[in-house]
Amino acid sequence: IGGARMIYAELAGGLGNQMFIYAFARALGLRCNEPVTLLDRQDWKDGAPVHTVCALNDLSISPDVQILADPGFAKAHLPRQNTAKALMIKYEQRRGLMARDWQPFETRCAPALNALGLHDGYSPVHRGRARDFLAWGYFQSARYFDDFADEIKAELRPKAAPAGELAAAIAAAAYPAAVHLRRGDYCRPENEILQVCTPAYYARAAAAVKAAHPDATLFVFSDDVDWAKQNLNTADLPAVFAPRGSAVGDMALMEQCRGFVLSNSTYSWWAQYLAKTSDKLVLAPEKWYAHTKKSALYLPDWQLIETD
Repeated sequence: IGGARMIYAELAGGLGNQMFIYAFARALGLRCNEPVTLLDRQDWKDGAPVHTVCALNDLSISPDVQILADPGFAKAHLPRQNTAKALMIKYEQRRGLMARDWQPFETRCAPALNALGLHDGYSPVHRGRARDFLAWGYFQSARYFDDFADEIKAELRPKAAPAGELAAAIAAAAYPAAVHLRRGDYCRPENEILQVCTPAYYARAAAAVKAAHPDATLFVFSDDVDWAKQNLNTADLPAVFAPRGSAVGDMALMEQCRGFVLSNSTYSWWAQYLAKTSDKLVLAPEKWYAHTKKSALYLPDWQLIETD
């Protein structure tokens, strides 16, 4: 490791979560003028949601950010931080905090954890004096990187511009609106708290798109396209069901749209955030979780749609 200060962050989840972790660590590195190393934990295959293949290298990430695929790195080289992290996880699991709003607990712990060079969860972060800083968590809030939003947006756009028939259809539509319908791992029993976006939610959202833009075309992106074709009420708007492509490729297509019907997923959050259109319409579920836990993902200009 040497003597230089370094910010480390452990990657987890799918592309949307990986992008939030990148944005958090990169913004902290820019504030502190320090490099960043992301630890790709491919041994975390049974998480909720599951950690998928790291796709960040297909984005325009900064050369100041390195990605290291070494599952044992934190344990071997960051023993204090890794031990504190393990104890924190065990405590949260034992108290049942993983299934409800754990933010107050983590906020109380943040000063001590920051002093160790560790930050978890969902509260304002301070770099602290430790040489090596380890971040773990999902960091799902634009507030973590608002001061470097332009840099983050530039670095998290794909290296390759979208092309092909679907990209041409989006470009030709009078008002293209992306609909993200996520099922997959959300349908598992252990992810019950994420089962929020009902067919009724999507029907109301499609109707809201039609009310605002009667000339809209819906472009539907889903990890279960057949289910979407059978169950999605499009409010009689024309709909194009996109065949499932790569995570980065599909997000790049969604970013070309002007309207967005979100699922409670960080994947569609990033699609709307990175879209360059000036007349953006974003419709989101009125709650992000199926219990009382709150989310800091909501942005001021969104329209919230009833889910039940």
